Order: sequence, then structure tokens, then C-alpha cells
Amino acid sequence: MSYANFNALLKKINLKPKGVKEIVLEISDGALDGKIDLLSEMIDTKIEVAVDSQIVRYNVDVNAMTNKPIRTFRVDDKGVVQEVKPEGEQLAMDLGLPAEKVEIKQQPAEIDLSVIEQFIQSGLAPTFEDLNYDFVSFSKRLAGGETYMKLASELGISSGKIVEKIDEYRKRVAPSAAAWHEWMQRQGVAPSAAAEQATASEDGSAGDAGDTESQHESGESGHSDNADGFTPDWEAEGSQPAGDSAGGDGQREADPEAGEEDVDKEQLDEFILTDRPIFAEVEFDGQPVPFPDLLEKRLRENKTWREIAIENGMRSGQLSSRYNTYRKLAAKKMKGGGGAA
Repeated sequence: MSYANFNALLKKINLKPKGVKEIVLEISDGALDGKIDLLSEMIDTKIEVAVDSQIVRYNVDVNAMTNKPIRTFRVDDKGVVQEVKPEGEQLAMDLGLPAEKVEIKQQPAEIDLSVIEQFIQSGLAPTFEDLNYDFVSFSKRLAGGETYMKLASELGISSGKIVEKIDEYRKRVAPSAAAWHEWMQRQGVAPSAAAEQATASEDGSAGDAGDTESQHESGESGHSDNADGFTPDWEAEGSQPAGDSAGGDGQREADPEAGEEDVDKEQLDEFILTDRPIFAEVEFDGQPVPFPDLLEKRLRENKTWREIAIENGMRSGQLSSRYNTYRKLAAKKMKGGGGAA
């Protein structure tokens, strides 16, 4: 069965005779690299389509007189977002006076879904009593390739209901996420790395418990000698293979006998680019990850591994854990140990 997953821009819907609707998608930035042949095989066949907007739209309450937001936020030096009461409202509360009536209007706003998800996965997003669900877990599982339907099945509700709850939560935390995102940018942290990067002290020790937990769950190495924050096991000096048997996100643990300790890194790269082995057990979204193509693209276009991960819909931790496993299998095959190709 053919399967392809990619991001696209929904351009328009054409109404055609006999009730037929034609949906026009625009794809760019290499989103279909390696997938054109798969899609061509599905022409004139029935397919299942799941659409998830990459933009979250919400409303901001603003003062109709000043056109300024009613709610403002402050972010402390640890990234914790707190709502700031307007000066007049705070003074009225302190003096026990009735709050001044302000005419409010709603102003539409939008934010990238990726920012919302990074904020949620950071563990800093607020919770609400009437939305009593583990949205951090939902976010991580969806990012790992699980479906709304699977989440709904475990909760005993419809997939439409879980989508509704998650969508409502995303909208509620959007203003806080926007403030957090701006703060992260001021700190010089790349948006795509915001939820994954663990702060470290000058001697290399972990910053705080929350950062350590986030780093472990993403499956990334604690080393940060690569500029893009992606340090696979084989490149981290003195590192050991990842201790998480699931690769941090459900990936199968590498065969311990399939190590590459006695294989030269450059020779292994050359073997991967020449023989281009593919291993069915190293997969993402149900498809084997084409690491020979990704390695070739990284070298040819001088890209970072983090950029490669994002282009292929993965977090860097997801790509790292799979690449560690892949190189061990490739090393074993290179030494004549066999393995699926």
C-alpha cells in the first residue's frame, strides 16, 4: 500500500459539474522529495485524506478606545509566562474598588501551529479545569506520528470530539505561546529548537530538571558540540548509545551486536552513499527512512541535521535516534553481517 505525508498550502476549491469538488494544493520547499512516484501510483485511485491546519486562528480581546490588548503577558528568565493585570485594574483590586467598565472588541490573530506545539511540549503551557486532558502527551504523540483516532479510541470518545478539545486548548494557550515565542527569539533560540533545547551550564551539566526531562524524552544526546544542536551517538565524544530502548519516541532499539566501533566514519559514509542500503525496521510514519538520500542532501546542500529533520516532518531527536540505529545496521552490513536492504 502506498503512503505519503507532506505539508501543503490549500490554494482553492473548484466546484465542478455533477457535484464534484476539485481541491488545489500548492507544495514547495522540497516537501515532495522522494514522494512523487508514490503519488503518481495513486492517481485515479481512492485515497484517505486527513487535513490539519498548520495555522491556529484565535481572537484577542482589545480595548475599543485604545486598541490595545486587554490581557498582556510577562515571561520570566525561566520561560514561565504570567498574565499581567492592567495597571488600573490592579489598583482597583488593591483598593477594593469596582473595576472600570471598558468596551471590548475582538481582534483576529493567528500563530503557527508549530509554535503552539513547541510551547505545549515545553511543559510551560497553562492548564484549565474544564479541559482536563494530558495535552502535553497528546502533542508529543501526534508529533510522533500517532493519529487523533488512536487518542480518541483510548479515551472512548469520537475522533471529532478529541480534535475539538485539542483545537480549543490550542486557541486558549495561543496568546501565552505568542509571548513565549517572542521571548525565545529574544534569547536567540531558534523557533524550531525551542521545545527541544536543554539549557546547560558552562561545565556541561544540565540546567534544571525540566530541561533534563525534555532532553531525555526527545531522544537527543546531552552533547552540544554540533552547531545545529544535533549530535548523533557516533559523533559525540565519549558518548554511549542512547539508553532509551524506544529511541525516545517508539523507535526500536538498535541491535547491540550491530555497532560501528571498528568502522571508519568516512568509509561508512561512502558505503551508505554508494550502496544506499535501506532497512525496513528504521521507519517513520510507516515508511523506511531514506537515509542515503538524506545524507547526500545534507552534504550536497550543506544543510544541518536539524534542517533535514524539519523538512521531513520530524523532530531532531526522532531523526537522531533513527540515524543512530541506521548507521549501526549499515556498519554491520558493510562488514558482511547481512541485514535487510
